[in-house]
Amino acid sequence: MTNPARSRHAVTPRSRRLLSLLAASVMFTLLFGASPASAQAELAPTDEEILVKVRLAGLWEGPISKLISERTTNPKVKEVGGHLSDEHAVLDGEVQKTAAQVGVSLPSQPTAQQQGWMDEISGKTGADADRTYVNLARAAHGTVFPLVATVRATTKNDAIRSFAQKAVNAVMRHMTLLESTGLARADSLTGATASSPNPAAAGVANNVAGSRSVATTGAEASDELGFGSVLLGVLAGLVAIAATLGLVRWFGAYRRGSRHASD
Repeated sequence: MTNPARSRHAVTPRSRRLLSLLAASVMFTLLFGASPASAQAELAPTDEEILVKVRLAGLWEGPISKLISERTTNPKVKEVGGHLSDEHAVLDGEVQKTAAQVGVSLPSQPTAQQQGWMDEISGKTGADADRTYVNLARAAHGTVFPLVATVRATTKNDAIRSFAQKAVNAVMRHMTLLESTGLARADSLTGATASSPNPAAAGVANNVAGSRSVATTGAEASDELGFGSVLLGVLAGLVAIAATLGLVRWFGAYRRGSRHASD
């Protein structure tokens, strides 16, 4: 005859399967249910900075590139200026869309320094204007490149990562185009503005150092691939499995105890 106590407390194979599925489900949720790199992830200071810096770049580089492409007699500079003008218009649309998505306010006017660069370029003519434009624009792209590259590698926000990838591609392409004119000096990142009488332009070298500092700090402070969060998820999953196995064993011991008591 079947022992009622044994039937009531026995852990059947079906119960074991259900408990195993529960443990697996808990572990999967802990590991993958809340990815640290999501579109809703909290923004880092550099995430916001990249949106502001790219927006500011577009506010002066777009208009001055258009002006140069219309005034220059150099066919190559005309072509490059037209490309940069068009591409900055596209990138500006992307930065505004991304900023609206993540809730970041953007400037509507270039900085005083950037306005000074525009005034310096527009105040010159001929080959002098071409050289000034190419070297100032190349220097400006060089200052923002460390930031966009660092944010691309370290951000935990999907929307920012997608935008940073576009920004990295655009900055690299623009520097290559400017260099293709043959007017870019090797030292333009620091030297092109050192001899310039315009105080606003002389700040490029300081901006380079600042951008490198921000890039280094961001790289050191960020957990690029979210290994800390993943490790915690793995540990929590292992704890959940251990608890489930303990529960199974407890039920087994309880069943054996009940059987002995009935006997």
